[in-house]
Amino acid sequence: MHDLHPGLILILTGLVTLALPGRRLRNSFALGGAVLALAAMVWMGDGGLTYDFTGTLQFQLLAVDGLSRAFGLIFCIIAVIAGIYSMNTESRYEKCASLIYGGSSLCVVFAGDWISLICFWELMAVSSWYLVWAGGTHQAKRASYRYLAMHFFGGNMLLAGAVWLCVQNGYEVSLLTGGSGGAYWLILLGVAVNGAIPPLHTWVADAYPESTPAGTVYMGSYTTKVAVYALIRLFAGTEDLIIVGGVMAVLAACMALIENDLRRLLSYHIISQLGMMVAALGAGGAAGIDGATLHAAFNILYKGVLLMAAGAVITATGKRKISQLGGLAKKMPLTAGCFLIASLSIAGMPFLNGFASKALIMESLQGHTIGYWLVMLAGVGTWLSITLKINYFVFFGKTEKNVVCGRVPVCMQIAMVIGAALCVLTGLFPDFCYSLMPGATMAHPFSLHHILEYIGLFIGGTIPFAVLLPMMAPHDMLSLDFDWFYRRLIPKMLTWLSARVYNFFGRFEQIYDNAVIVCRYILRYGFRVFGNIHELKDMRQDQERTAFEGEMPVGAFMGTFLVFCIIAFFVILILE
Repeated sequence: MHDLHPGLILILTGLVTLALPGRRLRNSFALGGAVLALAAMVWMGDGGLTYDFTGTLQFQLLAVDGLSRAFGLIFCIIAVIAGIYSMNTESRYEKCASLIYGGSSLCVVFAGDWISLICFWELMAVSSWYLVWAGGTHQAKRASYRYLAMHFFGGNMLLAGAVWLCVQNGYEVSLLTGGSGGAYWLILLGVAVNGAIPPLHTWVADAYPESTPAGTVYMGSYTTKVAVYALIRLFAGTEDLIIVGGVMAVLAACMALIENDLRRLLSYHIISQLGMMVAALGAGGAAGIDGATLHAAFNILYKGVLLMAAGAVITATGKRKISQLGGLAKKMPLTAGCFLIASLSIAGMPFLNGFASKALIMESLQGHTIGYWLVMLAGVGTWLSITLKINYFVFFGKTEKNVVCGRVPVCMQIAMVIGAALCVLTGLFPDFCYSLMPGATMAHPFSLHHILEYIGLFIGGTIPFAVLLPMMAPHDMLSLDFDWFYRRLIPKMLTWLSARVYNFFGRFEQIYDNAVIVCRYILRYGFRVFGNIHELKDMRQDQERTAFEGEMPVGAFMGTFLVFCIIAFFVILILE
């Protein structure tokens, strides 16, 4: 067990499921593979797995330290929970893509060299793309291609920066904080795409709501959290990221406040929570790194429960707009209870896991006033848009809507209960979780200061919600994000660029055609110098022509001669 790679176990399991007959056998085998990966993760040693590709090139597939171990453990736990949640998945291709996606994410976390990291980074993008495409709707297919385009752009930026860096410093993945130059910025840009850092964040709210219910749980757990891992590994302590993360958290929370689509609202809060992690890792130090790592781990748990509950609501009702729902607590009490626990956790309610990780984040930001208050303000937005808005208008508020609910599969209910229970347990016993972090920071989250801080935050958010309740009611509206610029400007820019490129190379094509005509004419009619070029072009279409009327113009000879002179000049220059 010490030498087994949990990521490769998941990838191999996903490939085997393609050949297995029957839904039950496939899903049971997939869940067994996730459990085996978790067991391998628990018993993993401190060594590594290195593959000697050549005498000088080695692939370090398993580089284990405190940071990779913490991310690997939570990735394996959510793979098991998501495996239970998706036990009713019919498509073998979706099941395969889900496992490969989780496995490649684990392989990125444990990659010790740039080549391994890039390969699994791209595999992660392609396998997650299928989960969006598998949504089956026209909107899902369009969103999946936009998703793939964004991640191919980010992957190519990361590849270019990694190649540049490898030429300078070798293949080992190491900290880049304080660096500069093209490689530094290309790598940061590539990671920023997966990390949903504005203005490169819109693919999250665009693609996640269109994927399958089970696919959304996987996607909310891996891609962006792998990016957080990469930011910690490469850019921890980069103080400019504090403001970036704070603005990111507030911006996404504001977008969530006006959103009506249930999963799209939750997707914006994935971005908002990422902003808190980015701010913490930007602060650096043991508290910042541990805060970002622990918040990523806890976010996977409570955000997973929120997305699972949203998927259960959509499965039971067939509706995804908050304005179409209401009073579901009586019809779906288990789902409502699990959602309530997770929504309190994401807001930072004391004695739940979100409170324990946010305590570390706030400690790391004590010396950074602007970042501290931006993260605090984002917390108010989270309390308003998830804990109050969704719970009131979807589950517990008074409503005249008579929403018809179908049956929620038992596997979905079991997964939600497990996730909600972990949110409570890890919140009640945070010291054990602190000890698993790379810096093993031992904080005191249940201090009077932290508790009063969040009680004040909740009261300050609840009063305006109650006073402005009619205005908080969800309704359909057009919300513009940064993707408006992409969709309006990029097509026009590409059309203009394509026209310029076509015209540029069209001129060379014309010169080439004239050169061919001149050469043929000289070979066949060398005694003639003057004539009509258009008649000679007709001769190309009629190879049996035996006579030629008119003679070659001097201009055609001069143009061809000039091209030959230019070519000769460059050849001589190269030889010199």
